[in-house]
Amino acid sequence: MGALSAIAHVPLVHAQSSPAAKAGTPSRLRIVQSAALSGPQAEVGLAFNIGAKAAFAAANAAGGIHGRLIEFISADDGYDANKAVQNTTQLLSGSETPLALFGYTGTACTKAVMPLAKTAGVVLFAPVSSNDILQSENQSQAFFVRGTHSDEITKIIKHLTSIGSQRIGVFYPNDDFGQGKLALIKEFSSQYRLPTPIAVPCDPQSPDIPAAAKALQQDGQLQAVLHLTSSQYSGRLLKELNGSGGAGQSRLHHYGISSISAAGLVLEAKGAAHGFVIAKRVPSPSGSTAIAADFRRAMQALRPSSKDEFSSSSSAMEGYIAARLLIKAMEHAGLKIDRAALRKAAEGLGHQEFGPFTLTYGPGRHRGSSFVDLAMVRDDGTIAR
Repeated sequence: MGALSAIAHVPLVHAQSSPAAKAGTPSRLRIVQSAALSGPQAEVGLAFNIGAKAAFAAANAAGGIHGRLIEFISADDGYDANKAVQNTTQLLSGSETPLALFGYTGTACTKAVMPLAKTAGVVLFAPVSSNDILQSENQSQAFFVRGTHSDEITKIIKHLTSIGSQRIGVFYPNDDFGQGKLALIKEFSSQYRLPTPIAVPCDPQSPDIPAAAKALQQDGQLQAVLHLTSSQYSGRLLKELNGSGGAGQSRLHHYGISSISAAGLVLEAKGAAHGFVIAKRVPSPSGSTAIAADFRRAMQALRPSSKDEFSSSSSAMEGYIAARLLIKAMEHAGLKIDRAALRKAAEGLGHQEFGPFTLTYGPGRHRGSSFVDLAMVRDDGTIAR
């Protein structure tokens, strides 16, 4: 089957009767995605994909965009940048060229396909990446829905100061990402007049978790730990700290950036994950907001006969909101929508509100939101906000 072996379509209901088809123009608006539908980030990629499909299916059920229905095609890249490039090259060279690239998973895959998007003049909409450098670069074709890791760290530091936690440890991968974020945390700590954080590095490939736990336990005044690692490594650290019986560990509060998932944390740490706080990039999908209610209805309509494990997923909620925003841009692009018109419409979205989740776009402003919420992990892997 090749690079596009994992394909997901939004059903094209009554496409043959759309006004655009009668006018002799293509009846479908093709949106394509290469995403991590398998591999280490499959939990994120699959959930985002399902949430987006729910939004596109709801738009199709309501008549589509100016009478034309949306076709959403997804290819699995397994969180591999080379495969993302292969998938994208194939998707862009098909007989029916796509209107937009959408929802690519991760910084490496997003960065790898940006030159392809620029060459093709196609919008790369809502990459699932919080990388500060990537979002700060002048990428003419990329439009970000989520904010950056700096937004998350700022939110966590402000929260810690508000509850009186001043002595902070940082568990971080000893690579460019971890070192950059550690420098940012030190800068924020200085700004808020906090003591210099206790920096605890780990090898990104082979971490020494017992040594990291020991380093955190050596400072008897430590109040909180900020995790910049994966769900697996953070979970292993929680388990090590929980079993070591180190003095003062019951007082430690643990916080993590959005790349850490509640399910992955609980899978690794079991009950030791209880109370861990994770930065979230969208409002709660199970909350009482109008956008959460819309999301749940769309998910139920997409999969009415199944008990949908994605209905409480923040990644699915993010996919839904991102797709809703892209739908708005397509609507604003007008009847003769093409790639150039869609890019102009995306920049012209201005201020958009999805309940508490607000975004602002404009010429040269392609980063929409800086929203961050904090959620606490329960024993069963669910979260409380």
